Amino acid sequence: MLDSPNQIEKRRFNVTRRMSLLCAVLLLLVLPGCDLFFPPATPTVTLVPASGVVNARVTVVGTGFGTSQGGSEVSFGGIEAAVVSWSDTSIVARVPLLPTPGGDSNVVAVVVTVGGQLAGTGTLTVVRGILYVADRGMIHVICLVNPDGSDSFDLTSLGVAGWPQWSPDGTQVAFMRNFEGNDEIYVVNADGTGESRLTNDFAPDQFPAWSPDGTEIVFQTNRDGNYEVYVMDADGGRPINLTRHPDFDGWPSFSPDGTKILFYSLWPLGIHVHAKGEVAPTIMFDGESYEVMVMDTEGTNITNLSHISGTDWFPLWSPDGTKIAFQSDRDGVGEIFSMNADGSNQDNLTQNPALDGAAAWSPDGTKIAFVSLRDGNAEIYVMNADGSGQSRLTNNDDWDAGPSWSPDGTKIAFESARDGDFRVYVMDADGTDVWRLASEPSGYPVWTESRWIPVRPEL
Repeated sequence: MLDSPNQIEKRRFNVTRRMSLLCAVLLLLVLPGCDLFFPPATPTVTLVPASGVVNARVTVVGTGFGTSQGGSEVSFGGIEAAVVSWSDTSIVARVPLLPTPGGDSNVVAVVVTVGGQLAGTGTLTVVRGILYVADRGMIHVICLVNPDGSDSFDLTSLGVAGWPQWSPDGTQVAFMRNFEGNDEIYVVNADGTGESRLTNDFAPDQFPAWSPDGTEIVFQTNRDGNYEVYVMDADGGRPINLTRHPDFDGWPSFSPDGTKILFYSLWPLGIHVHAKGEVAPTIMFDGESYEVMVMDTEGTNITNLSHISGTDWFPLWSPDGTKIAFQSDRDGVGEIFSMNADGSNQDNLTQNPALDGAAAWSPDGTKIAFVSLRDGNAEIYVMNADGSGQSRLTNNDDWDAGPSWSPDGTKIAFESARDGDFRVYVMDADGTDVWRLASEPSGYPVWTESRWIPVRPEL
């Protein structure tokens, strides 16, 4: 039976009344604490600059921060930052000790809390900066600077420091310090804190190189009466002699996968046949020669890779560990060679009558930057990994050396004497857009891995 018009109207009235009562109750609940149901949008803060290295100053721009810090704070990647200044619209803080694994940039959240309440959020890109050695007369200081040259600061302060090497995660720097005439190995955090001396011996301890996981450091030392390759924990503990050989062993580095250690060593060569264009080949004893060697990380399975008459030294792993670049004089002059990781396919890459050295692999392993004297003075060149496409990057009458690639492979840092003393410069990877990074006398830039010995002319 159908409802009458009066029943339908009554039902409609009851529904409307119930809805009105429900809306009234909801309003009573929501209006006093509407943030519970409809929280306001979190204010966005702006970072100036938008990227920076550890310990660099950045400005957090926003509103409602208060006129003084008090109990408020700003954090980067969940770590509270040291505040330089605080106002209602801007906070100047230093980037905390955050990692840049493998040199890659690290985008972190920036959070401002005022009186325990969220006052703003944003992001900052933490980047791997450029290390260099500042020459201040009797003191040589290791500095860290933003890739654009801004906000340089000192990581060390005492003695003659040098040879800085980034830890794999970018939070620490290993380096050498010559104090009272002896080289020792130290480590310092990338913000300049926590400096620690790792070696303590009357003999030189030199050329530290990190393991890929950052837990160990290899180095060369003369503490046993001749140079040997040692490994120690990253805090300096458990130093172990790996080579135990009566002649020189040095310049060690871990393979990218952490299973091998590369070095060079002085070994006897025995009897060799030398033709050199003579009518009859000459058989003679060559004595000793520097050879490129490899071993397991425990010091076992030591293998001579280069195994040829002549000096083979300063070996360097390719980024993927399949190739090794090294310097050799087997053709009469210093040339850059490459070989497979097992020692096969040894090729002369530079093939030039002048000295070539200081090889540096690009991060993707497709190119090698190097230094050559082929144009009468030290200049920086680049070539493909197979030696083709050799191109001159620097062009002036003074010393240019020490190329170190940016993590993305688009730029190269280097040292130059073009200003009358040594300074650190940066250029695009094709040699264009050259500009001075450091205003003070400086050298030995390290952006990604850089392993070369500064041997400079007198100015």
